[in-house]
Amino acid sequence: MKQKGLAEEYAEKEYYRVNGDDAPCFTDEACFNFDDIRYAFEAGYDSVFEGLHLLFRESQEGLVAPADFLGEGETYHVFKSASVEEPRYTFAFEYEKPTQWYDTLEEAMDAANDDYRERIKKTLGL
Repeated sequence: MKQKGLAEEYAEKEYYRVNGDDAPCFTDEACFNFDDIRYAFEAGYDSVFEGLHLLFRESQEGLVAPADFLGEGETYHVFKSASVEEPRYTFAFEYEKPTQWYDTLEEAMDAANDDYRERIKKTLGL
């Protein structure tokens, strides 16, 4: 229900942006154009993707999270650097080479989640 309220609020703000603040807007009547509807759906897509998160668990290899939506048995891995003095973290999808190091475990997990959402969008053609 909360997401529906956000979509209605977004659509109403978009209507006023397009038609001016003093334009009447009757929410029980069809007063939005196709662009308004498209923008509301895009906002809905974004809210769905923002809610997607990998579920990491500990294993012998470190932290792993299944990414079955991208392919059966595919996983994300979060690794800790070998440095004891300055521990850093990175992630890799399957057997790809890690591209960036992060200062905290949370940053590495957030980056893995961002990568996961982008791969899903690309897979769906969005």
